[in-house]
Amino acid sequence: MEELDALVRRADEDRWLASRFAPPVVRRRRIAVYAVNHEIARTPETVREATLGDIRLAWWREAIEEVFAGKRPRSHPALAALHAAHQETSMPQSAWERLIDARRADLEPAPFTTRAQLEAYIDATAGGVMRVAAACCAPNATEHEALIARLAQRWGVSGILRSEQFWRGRGRDLIPADTSREELLAALRTCSAENVPAQLFPSLGYAALLPTYLRRDGVGSEAPLLQRQFRLVVSSATGRV
Repeated sequence: MEELDALVRRADEDRWLASRFAPPVVRRRRIAVYAVNHEIARTPETVREATLGDIRLAWWREAIEEVFAGKRPRSHPALAALHAAHQETSMPQSAWERLIDARRADLEPAPFTTRAQLEAYIDATAGGVMRVAAACCAPNATEHEALIARLAQRWGVSGILRSEQFWRGRGRDLIPADTSREELLAALRTCSAENVPAQLFPSLGYAALLPTYLRRDGVGSEAPLLQRQFRLVVSSATGRV
């Protein structure tokens, strides 16, 4: 589990930082979720052809279905950890299914023609991760669905904007034709803070880091670690994200 924890810290440090606010046993479950999400999300970086990406996504779909069916997990550390987490708590299988379906868009050069399509993609991906992680630490997480959906949209849009230059360098454009980068940025800048229940903070709290990415001219790279840690501590203490 230490290796998975280190992997998530390297690949997804903001979520990793928020997970530190959970008890160790709950933190383990969340790390399993983030590790599996990382493996699925990096599909377009590991293949050159969409057909190969489809095969990889199908492999993960089947592997997760087997976990929920109670079968012995395939030989992969992230799946083993997810299997253990599933034995301890209830996770929504449908969220994983929607996430993998949505990730098919990652194999397209220009997957979104409308903002509504982009928002649906974010709800299934960033929102799916939040829903599964929240279910790992709070049995009543579904009561906060509207909150999760709002925070996921903010986090997902910021991720799209932060990765825009990287993906354009690879011939992909994720900004829908019916909206603009400036409109997406404006929506982020007008977001107000949300009250987050303490038990859900380790799963949703990283959304408090969004302002650290906003710059006058757009969205920048991550802030220094100490700054992000401090912001999370304050956010956790106030319950405002």
